[in-house]
Amino acid sequence: MGIPRGAARLLLEECRRRPFSGRLLQLGRSTIYFTQKELERWAAKHEVTLRPPRRPGLSHDPRLARQGCIDDSTFFTQLGFEEVRSCDVSDWEGADYIFDFNRPAPAELVGRFDAVLDLGTSVQIFHLPQVLANFHALLRERGRVIHAAVPSNNHIDLGFYMLSPTLFYDYYGANGYTIDCAYLCQYYPYWHRGRFYSAPWKIYRYEPGCLDHLSYGRVGGKQLSIFLVATREPGATCDAIPQISHFVRRWAVYREAGSGELAAGEIRPDPRSLRSRLERKAESLFADYPLLSRLYRPLKRVKERILRTLPRRMPPLIARY
Repeated sequence: MGIPRGAARLLLEECRRRPFSGRLLQLGRSTIYFTQKELERWAAKHEVTLRPPRRPGLSHDPRLARQGCIDDSTFFTQLGFEEVRSCDVSDWEGADYIFDFNRPAPAELVGRFDAVLDLGTSVQIFHLPQVLANFHALLRERGRVIHAAVPSNNHIDLGFYMLSPTLFYDYYGANGYTIDCAYLCQYYPYWHRGRFYSAPWKIYRYEPGCLDHLSYGRVGGKQLSIFLVATREPGATCDAIPQISHFVRRWAVYREAGSGELAAGEIRPDPRSLRSRLERKAESLFADYPLLSRLYRPLKRVKERILRTLPRRMPPLIARY
């Protein structure tokens, strides 16, 4: 997987927040889509002092090397890591460790890394619970798992999954990790001479619930990816099974409202909300006047088509990278 401009700048921002050090493990070898001069310019904007690389090198992809793109070791040692390693199921890109993330991580690698970097490789591995357990096993205490540019919306067939940010947010929260940052990145990508390009990424701050109104086809045609960093705290685990926070919030609302148990599979809005009151009145009218219900359905279809063409309310926009 690769690191385009937007992901690189978010990594620089994370470096500024809490400087990197120690040992890094990448899932697969990272393809770097920028040059040394570009990195230096972005580092100055983020007020990050780059460490001179031990062995400056160009990309392992010959097309990118001809354009001056640096390699993964050069990038990450400048961010502060003393040692940069990679793992893969295949040796085709020259990974340091060859093993299948569908299986438990090798015992000799357990607890050895200060950071584990997932650049979307997780969506290409079938056994996702084992992937998450391996992240935990490989990290030292206070180590960071970094999910950068993990495919979310509009990445069909790039891997087995397109992941919702609530997966990582709910999983790490349930297992005692600290979630240091969580962002949604929105962009139109294009490729030229093997390089990933795009207009500046829109970086939105993510919190559970901020996308509820967009869940059913209203996100738009751009691609979305996830950037989330979580720290393994003392006592953190990997085997707590989370519940989707979307439903946890609904259950809390109903308990507080004293509305009793929901019927199996029943999903309703907050009974105290204006929307809920209007829907109850509409249901009463439709029951009394079936013709009104048949007329209303075409209007709803038109409404949905219009909503998909209008500007949509997104979470807070914090940057353009």
